[in-house]
Amino acid sequence: MKWGKLMFKTSSADETIKFGEKLGRLLAAGHVIALVGELGAGKTTLVKGIVQGLGVKDRRAVKSPTFSLIHKYEGRIPIFHFDAYRLEGVQDMLDIGSDEIISGNGVSIIEWADRVPGCLPEEYLKITLTSISKNERCIGVQSCGKCYDDVIKTLVNVNSERP
Repeated sequence: MKWGKLMFKTSSADETIKFGEKLGRLLAAGHVIALVGELGAGKTTLVKGIVQGLGVKDRRAVKSPTFSLIHKYEGRIPIFHFDAYRLEGVQDMLDIGSDEIISGNGVSIIEWADRVPGCLPEEYLKITLTSISKNERCIGVQSCGKCYDDVIKTLVNVNSERP
């Protein structure tokens, strides 16, 4: 079954983090997450949850890599957090070694992925964040490749469970 794109809604930063944590638990080495959204849409907030779900204990260590371009976190597998906001295009992303990292043994999370579409692998998980209000977010999750269909299917199931 092809899952395509699903929409989720969160009502606070904490809920966005919890959503990210559920997603992070489902990720494996080689997975690539492409994040898209306006400034302040909650991309870095979501990343805090994802890295926590991947085993990073202190989510406060997660900061947007806008100026450093990439941060690495050690969880149950390596996590590479890119920020393409300041990049001029694909070549800038390649210059920081993104092609080797993305095809490696960790999880790659790319904020502002729409600025560097040529750096994305053939298959990835696209997440679009949209601000509905000061605290509410709409999170669109789209499978761009068969290997992410199971991630989305499981995410639907775990997100429907109550804590």
